[in-house]
Amino acid sequence: MGKKIWYSEPLYVLREAYKKARKANKDLSVKEYIWTWMTPQITNPFMPDGRPVQANILISDMFYADTQKDFLHLFFVDKSLRDFLQSLPIKDFDGLMQTIFEMGLEIDGGALTTLGDVIKTGEKERMLDFGLHIPYEANDKGYAFSFTYNPETKKLVFTWLVGSNPGYICVEDYKTLVKDNSESAQRVVEYFQLAVNTLIYLNTFPECIEDGPPKNLKEEYTAANARNIIIAEKVDEMIKASSTRTVMSHPRRAYFKKLTSDFYTKKRGQTILVSETYVNGKAKTVYTAANLEEFGEE
Repeated sequence: MGKKIWYSEPLYVLREAYKKARKANKDLSVKEYIWTWMTPQITNPFMPDGRPVQANILISDMFYADTQKDFLHLFFVDKSLRDFLQSLPIKDFDGLMQTIFEMGLEIDGGALTTLGDVIKTGEKERMLDFGLHIPYEANDKGYAFSFTYNPETKKLVFTWLVGSNPGYICVEDYKTLVKDNSESAQRVVEYFQLAVNTLIYLNTFPECIEDGPPKNLKEEYTAANARNIIIAEKVDEMIKASSTRTVMSHPRRAYFKKLTSDFYTKKRGQTILVSETYVNGKAKTVYTAANLEEFGEE
């Protein structure tokens, strides 16, 4: 018999807190719980700034979406894919951000009042919420991510809840954080790279995505809001190869790119994985360039 697999859970901390609150009040609704949690933060005059409160507002939106089965759950078959994706730098920043914007769901903008009512703003917003389940990691080590486009500020906002660590940035802040060597900055960089590269991975390797949760998992997540993600053969080759390379001949990391040039008449608008190349060596492997002649006119 094979080893029984388990997964970390996105939003685990909030889910467990809600379960605990329901034991004291079995009639407590999700909205009532959220506002019980948020009201002291909103009304506290001694908060140093608005960022912690704003982060929790964005996170509560993810939690509510999850309770309504509108939150996408992604299960990684192998944690090495997580390690690979979070290590890839974002080089084609504008192209990948445009792809993520296009993947988002357009919704009518609105603001929640402290009474739980929604006031429509008349603006169109875009939202993309999802969580990552990593195999053989503790329950509270799941990742909850969100990208939200604010039409008023013209900003794309990235929000995360990893364990009990919440936060948000405007996506443009990545360019500054990636140059900051502090531990806190690099942690956010890893979150952002993992979130972005996971979405682009889905876009680039759709054949590696299976509907529904892993077959050995209890039916907590429906096929409508869960996906099983396997490692693309090309990525698996890169992961294995990188573990055997020497310091003298080392790779420059791979990265995702959106094809925007008019040269790509057949593949224009698609995303590809540009393979890593060797530094201080002569070898080169370019998976995505092997069939470039097929992208143009025949």
